[in-house]
Amino acid sequence: MTSAPPRRGVRGGWTTFWLAFGVLFLMMGSYSLAVPQGASPDEPAHAMRAYAAAHGQLSGPESKTVTGTLDLRVSEYFAQLEKHMPCFKRDVTQTPACVTPIANPDASATGHSSTGVSTPVFYVAVGWPTAVLDGAKGLYAMRLVSAALCAALLALAFVAVRSLPRSRWATLALAAGATPMTLFLSGTVNPNGLEVAATAAVFALLIATFGAPASRRTLAWRLAGVTVVSLLLVNTRSIALLWLLLALVAALILSDRSVLRTVLRWWATWVAVGVVAAVTLTVAVFYLRPRPLTPAYQPVGAGSSWGQGFSWTIDQTFSFMTGWIAQFGWLEIPAPAIALVIWAVVGGGILISGIVFGGRRTQLAALLLGLALVLVPPLSQAAVIGVAGYIWQGRYTLAPAVMLLVLAGMGLDRALPALDPAGRLRPLVRVSIVLLAIGQAAAFLWMVRRYVTGLTSTGTWLDLLRHPVWQPPGGWILLVLVLTLAAAAGAWLTIRTVTTRVSVRE
Repeated sequence: MTSAPPRRGVRGGWTTFWLAFGVLFLMMGSYSLAVPQGASPDEPAHAMRAYAAAHGQLSGPESKTVTGTLDLRVSEYFAQLEKHMPCFKRDVTQTPACVTPIANPDASATGHSSTGVSTPVFYVAVGWPTAVLDGAKGLYAMRLVSAALCAALLALAFVAVRSLPRSRWATLALAAGATPMTLFLSGTVNPNGLEVAATAAVFALLIATFGAPASRRTLAWRLAGVTVVSLLLVNTRSIALLWLLLALVAALILSDRSVLRTVLRWWATWVAVGVVAAVTLTVAVFYLRPRPLTPAYQPVGAGSSWGQGFSWTIDQTFSFMTGWIAQFGWLEIPAPAIALVIWAVVGGGILISGIVFGGRRTQLAALLLGLALVLVPPLSQAAVIGVAGYIWQGRYTLAPAVMLLVLAGMGLDRALPALDPAGRLRPLVRVSIVLLAIGQAAAFLWMVRRYVTGLTSTGTWLDLLRHPVWQPPGGWILLVLVLTLAAAAGAWLTIRTVTTRVSVRE
């Protein structure tokens, strides 16, 4: 028998936020410093656009020399960033020590960025440090700003999940959703990280808004959060508009009808709806404007038929899932086997159990998200294969994958009071959290080894200590130590959170 759960006050919400933010920022910031300059997917192009935005150039003319790009006025450092990477880009045997210094990094130059399809919001949000810092310092500062923004959004998601009547498994699911890939993308200059964090936050906020009773003041804060996070989300990538729609529909399916009626009767709700709808429509018009898609190089698969693009991509469905866990660098560094196994067991266990036992509404929402995960990639790839070739990557559906995982956790929270009245599964939660922390440390250390010594057939782990070829700022030992301690602290806090929660509510 359970009693009504005690209300969590504002102070408790802020405590959760700052603890989650601190842990996440330390982990994301470790990636910000450990990843070599420009060594994340399309980072040079995104960094150029962010630098230009910080100097008042929100967009730029379409380049007449490099097809499919914008001409931007940037410093020589950012203009040459990608040209100085080929010596180690996608070659795991080479370290960044092969990169030659740029002769005059502060000189003004014209850069060619392939980010013209995106709005300038992300670039303004992360690019402002380069108004006072240039070169490598400016890039690292932008990365840390991105890490702080993404950490804040995921911390907000944890606060929203914790406000639900039951949240033990949902909290674990959200922790599992912060995969090494999520942290890697968040800690570098790429809107994909913000897209994932914002999707998780808006989904959790919508679930809390439609499913957890609240005072007028708390409801106002939730609506404000949904509004701000939604505006950030739709300005990351065009496909994020679909993620916002899916989050809204799934939250409505799972809603508490009495709570939903109360929310819909308040005028502030419709103000929030109006603001989000107006901005989303404006952004959609921006995304739909005519623009060249053909890049300067000859893409692999360009000219293929719609059917070829669809069939190839749907055949790769399970392979793309690796991109949800970790594919570092320019996707040439897959996660180590231990990380893949941990997320397959923990994440897969939550997903399957939550869908099986979560009830019809959970299963309906899961079906919606599952269909999106399976069908959006081949449909999107098929639509652009003629001019852009094979471009789809697993990280593009990381945002809905995190939503589906959190949804399954919520389904378990609804089912387990009846299925596990004695709380015998509590040790399983603790073990799962510890395994996730181990997986985080293992994935990060594997990435560090790739850059510090290279991955050669004759190399060993001892080479990290005996023969380091390249070092990130602060040294690799310090960064590994920071991430490992942060992961351990996050595991300890999560265990305390979910076990305390259980003892109060069950």
